[in-house]
Amino acid sequence: MNIRRSRTRRTGVGLLVIAVAALGACSSETKRSIDDASTTVAGPSTTVLADVTTTLAATTTVPVEATTIPVVTDAPTTIPAPQPTDPPATDAPGFGLYDEVSPPGVPSGHTDPFASSGVLGNGVYWVQYNGGETFTPDIEVTQAFFGAECETQAAAAGDECLNDIFVLGDPSREIDDLPFADDVFLTVADANTQKSYWITPDELRSVRASSPSDPAPDGYGFASFPWKMTGQGGTIVKFEQVWVP
Repeated sequence: MNIRRSRTRRTGVGLLVIAVAALGACSSETKRSIDDASTTVAGPSTTVLADVTTTLAATTTVPVEATTIPVVTDAPTTIPAPQPTDPPATDAPGFGLYDEVSPPGVPSGHTDPFASSGVLGNGVYWVQYNGGETFTPDIEVTQAFFGAECETQAAAAGDECLNDIFVLGDPSREIDDLPFADDVFLTVADANTQKSYWITPDELRSVRASSPSDPAPDGYGFASFPWKMTGQGGTIVKFEQVWVP
């Protein structure tokens, strides 16, 4: 009787140990399943949160306050008013007696031809001064040739072109009623210096009479050089003596 009771007790204890071990194994397996499930759920959740955070960061607009930058401009420039200037100095009117002037030039070909009678037309003429009245000189008008025409005309007349001037003696014309203009430009040539000086019609008569006024250069006297005369509007506007060798 005692032996049977012992076997039964040992058998019950063994069964109890097996049951506890099985229960422990089940508990461990269940815990691992729960942990795996938790891990599986946590992974995707983390990814979703990261995506949401990224999306929010991309779509979030930070308001920026508009700033007005003032435009810097230079101060207006004030142009100073022009300063008053002194009036220009005026030259003395006309010329003074025996003021030195430029010697007259001669035409490149010839002086103008002239009619044998009537009013002398406008032009430049070669003349000889013979005296006459103060404002109506006595002159002889001829025609002069220069340069190549001097050679041609002199050869045609059987003469020579001397000093680049040839004066055709025929035709000629005497005139004593052609007046000087009120503002006539009248000059004489100095035989010693070849310089030209401005004078008046009154002084011209004095010079021809060998009585030049005091302003005349030392040693100056009248010379019988020809004159280049410019006629315009029935008057003599220029009467310039030409120095010749």
